Amino acid sequence: MNFNNENGSAKVVLIVLGVIFGGMLLLGVGIYAKINSLRSTSIQFETSLPVQYLDNQNMLSEFVNGFYEQVGVANLKSEKMDQILKDAVTGRYGEDGFSANGAFFAAVKEAYPDLAGLDVYDKIIDYVKAKRAEFKNFQTKLLSQLQAYDAWRQDGIVQSLIIEKVLGVPTDRLEARIGDTVYRGKEAREQMYKIVISGKTKDAFKSGEMGPLEVK
Repeated sequence: MNFNNENGSAKVVLIVLGVIFGGMLLLGVGIYAKINSLRSTSIQFETSLPVQYLDNQNMLSEFVNGFYEQVGVANLKSEKMDQILKDAVTGRYGEDGFSANGAFFAAVKEAYPDLAGLDVYDKIIDYVKAKRAEFKNFQTKLLSQLQAYDAWRQDGIVQSLIIEKVLGVPTDRLEARIGDTVYRGKEAREQMYKIVISGKTKDAFKSGEMGPLEVK
């Protein structure tokens, strides 16, 4: 009888140990799956944000390059005119700056007095206004993606700790490229939040602002 009791007790112990081991194994698998899922999400965010950031810069460049062909004033191509156009699309002249006596046309007339004799002002205003709206949409899209990224990073006490401490998010996968300059991780995120309000493409994306317009 004693032998049977000992045998039965050993079986109970083995069953209990098996349940504990199985539970720990399932817990480990669950934790691994969760961490792997969070890592996959971080990769999606941190590879899509740099693409959108570059798209915003490319949009400014395409706007300037396409202006001369669309409006038919290729002879006006210059750094001075490029600057005026970038200022226009990024908001330098404000909502009221495109009237006949507004700041935008004042800058154009000052830079190119002979342009007044050409019937191109309507073409210019239509093109610039359309691109301003397009650029605003690009900026809004970038902000929305950044806000979604931040909301995901900060959601849940345990999850946010795993994202920050275990996965190290923001990681170096998150890049903000401006010409030859590359920001990574936290610096890249901060740089992307510097929404451009005006200025040359490269300088404006670095500082998020610009100084007064100079027409020489």
